[in-house]
Amino acid sequence: MQKSLLIPIFTLLLLMGGCTPKRYYTLGNNLDITQKITYRKPIDVVTVNVPKYLQDLILVRQITPYQVELLDKARWLTPMKKRLTNVLINYLQKSLNNPNVHLYPWNANRKADKRVEVTIKRFIAYKDKVYLDADYKIYDYNTKKSITKLFSTKVETDKKIDSMMESMEKAYQQLLEEIKTEIVK
Repeated sequence: MQKSLLIPIFTLLLLMGGCTPKRYYTLGNNLDITQKITYRKPIDVVTVNVPKYLQDLILVRQITPYQVELLDKARWLTPMKKRLTNVLINYLQKSLNNPNVHLYPWNANRKADKRVEVTIKRFIAYKDKVYLDADYKIYDYNTKKSITKLFSTKVETDKKIDSMMESMEKAYQQLLEEIKTEIVK
């Protein structure tokens, strides 16, 4: 092999060997979804709004009231804005036995009954808990009225990333349960 080829190959091997493997995480796959009610009217779901630190693919953890750390070896598998929206849609479809839950705006000739909008204000692990603060709005197309609610929960966790993911999933499921209850009122 030529000497001029050995240097780039050696450099590439060093770079590849020096790169640390990354782990990819997701949530929403292990939700305990039970169908207790059937609600068949069409529901629009607006894309879930998330804070800036959830828009990046790198996981973060809060380490002081004023500081967050990037977990360099941990990445979200998909952007959280998209993931949390898809989990909300899937949850409402399964828990309400309703295939008519879709991302808004959607192309269809039928009119929806309700529209759901969620804004996540805080969704992060800090010390021994995962915190989820959000607000959500449910608009009724028939009555032209909406309700807006605040939501806040804390779920126990530890410093392990897998525990953090499990706690985040539990916290998000609590929010989804509350939204479902408000929809069927």
